[in-house]
Amino acid sequence: MKKIIIKILAKFIELRTKWRGNLPHFRRAVRKAERLASGNGNQKGKRTYVYFIGGKYRTLNRKDIQALKNAGVLKRNMNVAAMSKICLYDTLTKVNSHPQFKKAKL
Repeated sequence: MKKIIIKILAKFIELRTKWRGNLPHFRRAVRKAERLASGNGNQKGKRTYVYFIGGKYRTLNRKDIQALKNAGVLKRNMNVAAMSKICLYDTLTKVNSHPQFKKAKL
């Protein structure tokens, strides 16, 4: 019974990732990152990154990563350089490093 429940949960997580990890959601996250990077106020000109964390695409900058570290969500040794390995899009270089959508038009 326990194995069946684990298989059902694993399938549910897989389907949720496929649903939320699709191209339209990625494009929306890239647009949001570009809007934040070119926006008004204190965010203008700031480098913004797109990550797939917790089953969703999230746009973070250095201050957001620092706040997540201070809140205990991320480990203390995580920094922007370490997180650049899992970064899917960067607004400064505009490089799409998503493994599924490398050739997709953004």
